[in-house]
Amino acid sequence: MGYNNLKCLAVVLWISVFLFTGCSSNEDPGPVDCEASTLELTFTSADPTSCGANDGSIIAEGNGGDGSYQFALDAQPFGVNSGFSGLGPGIYQLRVKDKSGCERIASILLKSPDTSLAATVQISDSGCNTSNGTLSVTATGGVEPYSYSIDNGTSKESNTFFALRRGSYLVKVTDNTGCSVTQTVNVLSGIKFNTNVKKIIDTYCAVSGCHMEGGNISFKVFENIQKSAKDIKARTQSGNMPKNGPKLQQADIDAIACWVDDGALDN
Repeated sequence: MGYNNLKCLAVVLWISVFLFTGCSSNEDPGPVDCEASTLELTFTSADPTSCGANDGSIIAEGNGGDGSYQFALDAQPFGVNSGFSGLGPGIYQLRVKDKSGCERIASILLKSPDTSLAATVQISDSGCNTSNGTLSVTATGGVEPYSYSIDNGTSKESNTFFALRRGSYLVKVTDNTGCSVTQTVNVLSGIKFNTNVKKIIDTYCAVSGCHMEGGNISFKVFENIQKSAKDIKARTQSGNMPKNGPKLQQADIDAIACWVDDGALDN
């Protein structure tokens, strides 16, 4: 066998051994188990100075994993920059990725001490001695979504409150940064003087020998009725008024009381 033939045989044998043993100078270690990775994401943050300010910041730091960390905030692409500034109040998703492609994520809430949040409330009457009142709250400003509560109760996503009796209610709106505004509103019975109460007074009280003329205060004048409203309520409920003629029906007594409790309005 000549020299060249021996040389070719040696090359063939070397290739055979290489293929059989599976050796490689760039052996692939296989996919990385990112769940078992030691990659960690930590951060420090500074809240905005107000709900309307964009001066908050987040500084991220990666630890463990395979190093060569890249960072991203919300939908931004990954990059080597680990600091994010110019942030307003809100919830941010901070991400870190190492060179193996493993990722970690953290949800960060930036709060602020005051708010651009505002609320308006539409009110429906409760009815006299019934619970038909409603409050419908409209929120603006701040950071959506909003949550709503009345009288420091449990917050909820719905902005409407039903089955309310006549009375005063503390309405609170909270936005997604934790900023909140409150407003006190009054649910009225809806009893009107000109529609419901005046005809009762005219029929039973503003009559001759009673509150018409003479020594008694005249209930033909609204201002006199309004000034005496609490006394009228007390005396009609006790049965001392009217003194003459037929007694008031319970519905009339209730209507007077509800009107007085609403503030004895000129309505």
